Parts: sequence; C-alpha cells; structure tokens
Amino acid sequence: MKKLLTMLMLAVMVVTMAVTPAFAVIDIIPGNGGEGVNTTKPDPNFQWEEGGNSAQKPTNPPAVNNTIKIFVNGRQVTADVPAFVDSANRTQAPFRAIGEALGCQVTWVNETQKVICQKEGFKVEMTIGKKTFTVNGVNKTMDTAPLIKNNRTFIPVRALGEALNCNVNWDQANNTVYITSK
Repeated sequence: MKKLLTMLMLAVMVVTMAVTPAFAVIDIIPGNGGEGVNTTKPDPNFQWEEGGNSAQKPTNPPAVNNTIKIFVNGRQVTADVPAFVDSANRTQAPFRAIGEALGCQVTWVNETQKVICQKEGFKVEMTIGKKTFTVNGVNKTMDTAPLIKNNRTFIPVRALGEALNCNVNWDQANNTVYITSK
C-alpha cells in the first residue's frame, strides 16, 4: 500500500511539473516578507528555441493591466485621458482632473504655458517643461516636469499633492496613487 501511494504521489508531481507554465513561476527571496518578488518584465525580443517543451510555451500570456488609478480622499478621479508614468518614473496626470479633485481653482495661462492651482491659502504654479515651480511664491524643484501630451496638460501628481500639503502614496501592486488631505 505504501508503494502504491508513493508511486501515485510521484506521478501527480511529475504531471503537475510538466503542465505548469514557465511564466507562472516567481522567485521569492526567503525571510524578507515577500519583498524579493522578481518583478522584471519579460524580454519582448525573447525567442523560444525550436524543439523545446511546447507545454512551456505560453500561447496566450495573461493580460497586464497598466491602467493607473488615482484616488483623492477616497474617491476615484476620472479623466478623459489616462495618467501615465513618465521617463523619470513619475506619475503624470491630467492637470484639471487632479486639481479639481483636490478642491482647487485651476487656471491655464497659454502665453506662459503655466498652470495655476489655488486652494485655501495655497497657490501652486508650474510651467510646462520646467522642473522648478512655486508654492505661495517660494521656489521648489521636482525631478520631472509638467508636459503636454495629446493636447492635454499633465502634471506630476506627487509634486502637486505635496505642494497642497497632502499625503501622496503609490501602491505598486495595484498601479494606484492615493492622495489624502492632512
């Protein structure tokens, strides 16, 4: 009976290993609470070798949802264009949607390519393409700049949120920005 159970368990293990797709495996570094999850993206130029195990070739890899969601004080912000991550690895969001969700009066000054966000004792001014901005007349610096994309003005979410004295948190696992007033 022991032999039969051992052989049955071995057979199940072999079958399970043969049908498990290679793309479903993740590396976890033991002892650090799962922070060592390998999140590297697959190489889009990778070519499967001919003659390899066809059971390991993903025919329809799982879809990846890269949509960035933004919540301001618990309410999701909706805009007519999506937020995105820029080359400096910062979330850029449509200026008017974020500014208004934060309770600000928003203004676009076409002549100077400047956006102004005003709210209860705060005045934030940012200029397209410039990493310097002002908060109540005081110069500040950010590591990225506002920009225009698809005829829309985008601003760095963290810079604006923190300039308005809000907490700004990024949830990597869910592609979500949380902005909360202090």
